[in-house]
Amino acid sequence: MSFEESIREIFQQELEKFKQSVTPSPTENDWLSEYPNMLTTAHVREILGIKQTKMSELMNRSDFPVFKLAGTRIPKHKFIIWIENNTRWIEDNTQSNRKII
Repeated sequence: MSFEESIREIFQQELEKFKQSVTPSPTENDWLSEYPNMLTTAHVREILGIKQTKMSELMNRSDFPVFKLAGTRIPKHKFIIWIENNTRWIEDNTQSNRKII
């Protein structure tokens, strides 16, 4: 192995160590990353484990973050905040067995 190849290999190893040090560790909520940033009502129903009737009730809440300009979508980041602020509703009205937040 030449001097350049040795330096290149050392550099690659150090670069990999650096990447690992700045990459956030997995959290319990990583499964949320499988969903798009703008959720559909089907996504929310799946996440919360609710049926259409309960989803309709949820959509009619004044504090629930619904974006209706491009169809009915729920911004994921606002949905997560809503869940954090409404854990009692989640506990009382859903069948979700996942730890959401």
